[in-house]
Amino acid sequence: MHDFSLPIGPVNPSIKEPACIQLNLDGNMIKNAKLNLGYAHKGVEHLLEGKKIEQALYIAQRICGICSFCHSNGFNQSIEKILDYDAPKRVKYIRTLVTELERIQSHMLWMGFMFHEFGFETMFQYLLRDREHVLQLFERVTGGRVHHAINKPKTVRYDLKKQDITFILEKMDLLEKQFKKYFGIIKKDGVTKERLVDVGLISKKRAKRFCLVGPTARASGINNDIRDKHPYDAYPYLDFEVIMRKKGDAYTRLIVRLLEVLESIKIIRQLMKGLPEQKIPEAKLIFIEKGMSTSQVEAPRGENFYFTTIKNNKVDRAKIRTPTFAVINILPTLLENRPVGDVPVILHSLDPCFSCMERVIIVKDKKREVIDEHTFLHKYCDHHH
Repeated sequence: MHDFSLPIGPVNPSIKEPACIQLNLDGNMIKNAKLNLGYAHKGVEHLLEGKKIEQALYIAQRICGICSFCHSNGFNQSIEKILDYDAPKRVKYIRTLVTELERIQSHMLWMGFMFHEFGFETMFQYLLRDREHVLQLFERVTGGRVHHAINKPKTVRYDLKKQDITFILEKMDLLEKQFKKYFGIIKKDGVTKERLVDVGLISKKRAKRFCLVGPTARASGINNDIRDKHPYDAYPYLDFEVIMRKKGDAYTRLIVRLLEVLESIKIIRQLMKGLPEQKIPEAKLIFIEKGMSTSQVEAPRGENFYFTTIKNNKVDRAKIRTPTFAVINILPTLLENRPVGDVPVILHSLDPCFSCMERVIIVKDKKREVIDEHTFLHKYCDHHH
């Protein structure tokens, strides 16, 4: 079976979003791989244009269902920069709390599905069971389990009550106990090591060349954590460790995310202990005649970058660079000279989110095109053409 072509996707067996990987095989080994993307394109950047700030915030937080708050926080931060507004400390603490809860649930979902990829179904079930505790916290703090909608320009929608703080700390104790147990299992389990160790190796040099971000970069020895390099919200007041390792394989990426969950638990305890006693401002309508700014936030997968321009209180242009956009380009290189069975593990180890990534306007032959989803799929995503 030499020189055999195998398309995986767009209905992909390893991830729950559409993506097509075209493999050229020599026997069971991958000679080269090509990515065909665009199946989840929604035209969000164009959708944001012309919207009032409150409407745009509503759309931004629906770009992704896993890192919903980080998108709303990135957009909201750029608006507050234009207004030259520094939010009260309590507002910053509440925003940071939701950011870290989102990191925990995202990493738990990723770890669960990583174990699912190589058949460790027990760990998959344990992690999804324990993730429910974080979703209960979201429901208690924000009213929503998936989209939290807690951000408003200059403030947040909901304040924390004393009983909420007690509830949060109880859940953190429970999660810490469980994760220490899981860490022990992962360190000993032979199947986990057999499937992940030395698979999808990314050296520090290669990680720099491909401009990787987030836990994927930190597992290869690069500290580009926005919380540490460009602190925002409550991070300047917190003491935390940036989790880094050097080896850069799929197993290291698993360990980094697991340790990040434990670090997020420590951060949340600091937030609850140091939560300032003050009232949060009431939400008020704002007006921006003209302005432009950028913002960066550390989403669970890495740096979320927002470039926003406002004219007459409406979004003139919103450019969003999501972590998957930075990370996914290394995938074909990682798949070369690997067996087909490693494709799900290597792909999932990068933690791609195509819903986040595919929201661009196409620029082709120096002609600006704003196109609908059907035309986009027909022109650019059909791998048979």
